[in-house]
Amino acid sequence: MSIARGENLDEILQPTISQTLALTALEAIALIIGVYLFAIRRKKLDWFAAGIKSTTWSWVAVSVAVTLVLIPIVAVVTLVAIFLSGQPMENPQLDFLLPEGLSALDAFLMLLLAGFIVPFSEELFFRGILYTFLRERWGIWVAVFISSFIFGLIHGNFAVGLTGFLLGVTAALLYEYSKSLWTAVIVHVINNSLKIALLYGLVLLGFEL
Repeated sequence: MSIARGENLDEILQPTISQTLALTALEAIALIIGVYLFAIRRKKLDWFAAGIKSTTWSWVAVSVAVTLVLIPIVAVVTLVAIFLSGQPMENPQLDFLLPEGLSALDAFLMLLLAGFIVPFSEELFFRGILYTFLRERWGIWVAVFISSFIFGLIHGNFAVGLTGFLLGVTAALLYEYSKSLWTAVIVHVINNSLKIALLYGLVLLGFEL
């Protein structure tokens, strides 16, 4: 592919909104199907074993409160870690969340996918399956660390990965003690949806990101 005069490689590589939405949906679908095929069906488990069980309103309230307190703490820890390590202050997810030609409908669909559906699918795999698998073999704390480390690692960026690791630890512990995956999903949904909503709000107000 040739680059025309005046074009920028970053602009060419910038995903379109259709590609972004499709990739986001594909990630969620692939994780859910993968869990079904390789854990639920192959291992003859049920969804209950993966944490899909009801929880109490008390645990819902605890999950919401913990997440709202944790988000600013994680942000400060991440900023300090970036400063001390000399890592660049960048977020590669911005290009994914702010593709060219984003409309109000596109923003709503992205919020729905990345803010709610993807968090459910990722929690189903990382906490419902991976954490449970590790816990049965090596105990709670090894499972918490390894599952959260892998979750952070897949984000491919120091800042986003560290945030993912810390939130993963919180989600795993809430899942462990509540015995319901929904508490972990609440952590993930609040974190993602608040940040995405804030991002789109800033863009709507005219801030350059």
